[in-house]
Amino acid sequence: MDVLNMVMTTAEGIFSAFIHSAFFLFMKIFLVIYSTVLVVDVILLVYLGNVRKQLRNMRTGTGVKKTSKRTDVREWDAIIGRLQSSDGKQYLIAILEADRFVYKSLALQGYSGGTFAERLAQIPQGSFSSLNAVRDVHALSNKIVQKEDIQITQEQAKNALGVYEQFLQSIDIL
Repeated sequence: MDVLNMVMTTAEGIFSAFIHSAFFLFMKIFLVIYSTVLVVDVILLVYLGNVRKQLRNMRTGTGVKKTSKRTDVREWDAIIGRLQSSDGKQYLIAILEADRFVYKSLALQGYSGGTFAERLAQIPQGSFSSLNAVRDVHALSNKIVQKEDIQITQEQAKNALGVYEQFLQSIDIL
């Protein structure tokens, strides 16, 4: 029993000496500073580095937040609903909204670019049978934006939205 007490007393003395030593004090100060720097770095990465977008980009191939198919269908149905009106301006608005919807959908599919045409240019020719028709409808959308007095019939608007709808189905948005 005396040997055990002697070992315990010696161990206590060594442990107490280590805890009160300058080396241990230096280690505590160093670890507090190091931990603080790590926490600040993580905060800066999350705040300045847009980590969520980068993680989404790694997971899905695009930094754009993907919407659910149900949400996309609901939004598309609202656009199509504008064609039920007898007001010609609603047809123009429907085409413009559909154009914006397709533009956003191209981003979800990983096609980047500042303009609609740049995103379409990234799609290889022959990938989609309706690609040229999509370009034509986009040109119509540009004419609507550039000219205030353009007139479109309900049938023309239905055809334009039909082209976009076929394209959206082929890229699995609708």
